[in-house]
Amino acid sequence: MTHKYVIDIESGTLCPDNDKLEVPMRKFRVDRLNRTHRVLSAEFTFAKPLDEGTILMEKWSNGKWITIPFLPFQKDPCTKAMTVSPTAMIPMWVGMQKSMGFKNPGKCPLSAENYTMRNYVIDLTYEVPFFSGRFRATPTFRRIATKKKIFARL
Repeated sequence: MTHKYVIDIESGTLCPDNDKLEVPMRKFRVDRLNRTHRVLSAEFTFAKPLDEGTILMEKWSNGKWITIPFLPFQKDPCTKAMTVSPTAMIPMWVGMQKSMGFKNPGKCPLSAENYTMRNYVIDLTYEVPFFSGRFRATPTFRRIATKKKIFARL
């Protein structure tokens, strides 16, 4: 028996140090379309392919955000996302890549160029179970050689 799960994106904000990163995000927005869909917009430029990435996860508990173990840094995060993500998530990744004008959606590595996502509608219902509660996810990417953060979003 399959159940649907809904992940509600309350909001999205840029990391406080966004302007100092190698890949600053511009014109980032998350708008509510309805109960199960949000609309995402953003602009950014990759000067080089991504080296390493993770999703830092925090859970709201006792009035504060608590970091929880979720995913260590992964080399070649594009390939990891396309090969180990739950099958239900892959169409979302490919859809986002198409909306940003990727030359080869669903293929890795991500090429170094300008990307613009305008009004991408994301379906928040999944066949993939997740913990209940309030969480904050921060996708974060860094260079392997320097361990310097290059891109992040709250």
